[in-house]
Amino acid sequence: MGVRAASTAALLAACLGLASDHAAAEKVAAAAAVNPDAYSSLSGAPDKQLRIGKSIFYNERISTDASGVVQVLLVDGSTFTVGANSDLVIDRFVYDPRTKSGEVVATFSKGAMRFIGGKISKNENGVTVKTPAGSLAIRGGMFQGSLAGKNSIFSFLYGEELTFTRQ
Repeated sequence: MGVRAASTAALLAACLGLASDHAAAEKVAAAAAVNPDAYSSLSGAPDKQLRIGKSIFYNERISTDASGVVQVLLVDGSTFTVGANSDLVIDRFVYDPRTKSGEVVATFSKGAMRFIGGKISKNENGVTVKTPAGSLAIRGGMFQGSLAGKNSIFSFLYGEELTFTRQ
């Protein structure tokens, strides 16, 4: 029984270690600046008011009311600033700090936002932002945009390249 109990304990410890590694890997950003009317929701849970320093996980919806604003700082140094009456979800985030490579895919469904690229944006096909009108791909720079239904305006402020692909 001693060997079986030790094996079971080792397996349980390994599983718990994997679970905690997986949970840590899900954190993709933190709320760096917040106006109180900014909220987040993960996996359909009720909205919770965002506070500075709150961890942001992939697939977490960031939303703001009429006076809400939040700046989301991703672990590679990229930032999304989400304006009033807006919705943003970080759908996918993969980053290798050793090679400074990875990918971020986000869905911006309404409102206003600004993106400033970090290390991932220096890589080709590193950043994609999906909108109701199409997808934006950015390389090494920053852009801002505003959505009102199917009407959208995007400005490329600085960098190497911004590509818009209509849906």
